Amino acid sequence: MMHVTAAFWPERIKRIVFASIPIIETHSLAKTYASGVFRRRTTQALTDIDLVVQKGEIFGILGPNGAGKSTLLNILMGLITPDAGTACILGECVTPRFSQAIKRRMNMSSGNPNFPWCLSVREMLTFYGLLYGVPLKELRSRQEDLLSLLELRDNADTRYDELSTGNKQRLALAKSLINDPDILLLDEPTLGLDPDISQKIRRRIRALHQEQNKTILLTTHYMKEAEELCDRVAFIKTGRIIALGTREELQAMTKTRDMEEMFLELAHQ
Repeated sequence: MMHVTAAFWPERIKRIVFASIPIIETHSLAKTYASGVFRRRTTQALTDIDLVVQKGEIFGILGPNGAGKSTLLNILMGLITPDAGTACILGECVTPRFSQAIKRRMNMSSGNPNFPWCLSVREMLTFYGLLYGVPLKELRSRQEDLLSLLELRDNADTRYDELSTGNKQRLALAKSLINDPDILLLDEPTLGLDPDISQKIRRRIRALHQEQNKTILLTTHYMKEAEELCDRVAFIKTGRIIALGTREELQAMTKTRDMEEMFLELAHQ
């Protein structure tokens, strides 16, 4: 039997088929960390993670410290290899040979950024923009927009090791937007930021979602952030998803009045 590859499908068929493919999908995803030399210890970071994120969602990942939230995002970016299960982006499984074309449609901001110490803010954005294949003329325009948006213009020529904690976090966000990604993974995006900057960042995330229909996966400890932004949330505890649904569904399930009460109820189950 002859199989026709997707490259030769009519455009109308492509639109129908790919519109139904989840942007992010995981099945039975698991990851264990080992430590120690003489007394070997293992930590189960993720266990049987089943997740589906559709196009245009802002999907929240909530949970206590050490629950496995960052591990999940790092696996989706191809930075960590899972021990079992699969993670797929746009229908393609994440592997060491993960498609560069899809990688360039993604980006991630870490709540604990770690960049080359000797590069300035402007040099850092240039470096990562070129790494993601952004044309130079377009890159300069995006640089200026992001420097203004995240109030980094006064520090544009400051080396990374001389930045304050808050400015390092703003730079991490700027880097995550430099390639105008379709899929944005945000790990504690407003960690360490002043309230006014945090509010601007949330506004920017909402605008990206509403105006450009970007798919955003967000981890946060700020329940106000989750409440304002997330369409659905998954609550992870000790590496397992113990609850998943809309804010209203989770509050009804836990019989709580707001996201903060819901978080505390699930964290202590």
